[in-house]
Amino acid sequence: MQGFWNRLKANWYRQGLDHTDFPEKALSVILPRAADARTFLDVGAGCGTLAIPLARAGKKVTALDSSAAMIDILREDIAKEGLKGVSPLLAKWEEAGLKPHDAVICANVPALLGEPEKAIGRMAALARKYVFIIENADPKADKFYYRELYPLLFNRPFGERSDYFKTYSALHSMGVFANVEIIDYDFDQPFGNIEEAVEFWKEYIGIVTEEHDRKLKDFLEKKLVRKKGVLLAKFHKTSAVMWWRKSKD
Repeated sequence: MQGFWNRLKANWYRQGLDHTDFPEKALSVILPRAADARTFLDVGAGCGTLAIPLARAGKKVTALDSSAAMIDILREDIAKEGLKGVSPLLAKWEEAGLKPHDAVICANVPALLGEPEKAIGRMAALARKYVFIIENADPKADKFYYRELYPLLFNRPFGERSDYFKTYSALHSMGVFANVEIIDYDFDQPFGNIEEAVEFWKEYIGIVTEEHDRKLKDFLEKKLVRKKGVLLAKFHKTSAVMWWRKSKD
């Protein structure tokens, strides 16, 4: 994921955090279940989506991410807030020299779960007490209106997305019978104007020419909602929180 999160995309993601209740919904599951955990390792922490609210709740968090752009934004937000308790760590998950923490979190980072047994084993080895994995809960779920845009722009369907069930099946095969709690949340994306919105979709879809600009602009002008001086792309998401407590033996 190091190459995916350039500063442009990272800035957009950070702006979206001001229009989401994902941290609140996720921590409503995590904090009560891991009340006795003092230290957290957030794998693929991004710009602090969960690390910052965990620190506000009095936890000590190692925020690991391989994207320099994401870690830079996290450090900027920590400095602005004067927040204690978050230790940003720029490193690849496979190469980071990490010590065990009371709890390990991996939230919405499908790239790290391509080989789920390997990733689960590493997370479990670094967790003294708890592991929390959060993933998309619907393989047919939309992403950035792609289910409408792919037929419109490319004359083909978007296809299915990765889903938590592959990870859950791996857990089961490893003898880990994890709890599963489903959370629903909004994660809206703000834009200053329609031109920025077009740039956003071109960047994410990977369009480099102006060939689709008119269709994109017409589509987004009908789709986006103006609210409090910004244009909002409204997204509602469903994720599964898979968690377990390690044996005390």
